[in-house]
Amino acid sequence: MKTHSAVRCLTFSLVAAILLTLLSSGFAHPQDQQPSTGGPKPDVGETVLVPKKTTPSTAPKQEEKKPEKINPSEIFTLSTTTTLVNVDVLVLDSNGNPIPSLGKANFRIFDDGVPQTISNFGAVEAPMTVCLLIEFSNKWWGFLYLALRDAYEFVRVIEPKDWIAVVSFDMRPEILQDFTQNRYEVTQALDRLRIPGFSEINLYDALAFTIDRMKDIQGRKAIIVICTGIDTFSKLNYDQMLKIARSSDAAIYPISILEFMTVRRGDTIDSLQARNALNTIAKYSGGQAYFPRFEQEMPAVYQQIAGQLRQQYSLGFTPTNPTKDGKFHKLKVEVVDAQGNPLKIVDQKGKAVKYRVVAREGYYAPKS
Repeated sequence: MKTHSAVRCLTFSLVAAILLTLLSSGFAHPQDQQPSTGGPKPDVGETVLVPKKTTPSTAPKQEEKKPEKINPSEIFTLSTTTTLVNVDVLVLDSNGNPIPSLGKANFRIFDDGVPQTISNFGAVEAPMTVCLLIEFSNKWWGFLYLALRDAYEFVRVIEPKDWIAVVSFDMRPEILQDFTQNRYEVTQALDRLRIPGFSEINLYDALAFTIDRMKDIQGRKAIIVICTGIDTFSKLNYDQMLKIARSSDAAIYPISILEFMTVRRGDTIDSLQARNALNTIAKYSGGQAYFPRFEQEMPAVYQQIAGQLRQQYSLGFTPTNPTKDGKFHKLKVEVVDAQGNPLKIVDQKGKAVKYRVVAREGYYAPKS
């Protein structure tokens, strides 16, 4: 019995010693322990919820500050009354070459037949800003070869200060190279065009996509489209495409790859419709369509386009009609002399030079 009593006493003594050791080392009850800064703790959830509790008190302050900030809609409304309508104008001789050395006084611009005051004018030579839009479809492999050949030829006219982007399209457009001043990057983008995946040619959708991507680019800009002019499956129809081309401030320069085959096989309904479509789209946007019949024509075509884009006249005016009706306003640009009569231009030999004025047909007014 005495032995058992001694064992119990020894056991109780050991337990008491262990408890005292733990207490002295700080292993206390969670309620008595102070939170530390490191690691997750039971009260972390409460800490996370603190911002939610304070949100109602801070919200009124944010609402009070809102009137001090500029409302984007107010910016748009203000800009429609003060922003200039910019019109890029080409004055070309009978060979399609630009006529230089014209001044602000040589231009008259009409908005729905009403003469406007030209407040901004520029005639300096500037770099090109061009998106090269290439039809890349397996519908006709012969046309695919022509498209690639013509695209590579364009690289020859790129200068160091020019900005070039490359987009291909079949069923949908694909950006191969965003705007760059590096000719090597343009060539690399073209090198990716080897095996097309679809036979669809959604020209109208691709044009609308490219115009939308370029709308915020300032200054003179253009879209060079290497295509057949045929559209097979676009969501947009032809009339919708023309409306978009009219509202675009990027001139469109279609280069037909269908004409090369038409010369050898004769015209068809498709080729006639394609030619008419490309001519109209170019005209509405202030550009020009080209229909080369022989491979040797391409260098001259690109040289002419580059010359036009680098030597355009830029006109700007504030419309006298402030109505925000969202309607199309027709523009007309004339080249005149000091008396307001049609300007007579002569060459070095004193012979009269025939010329034409190329500009977009109009613009869509903002809608209030």
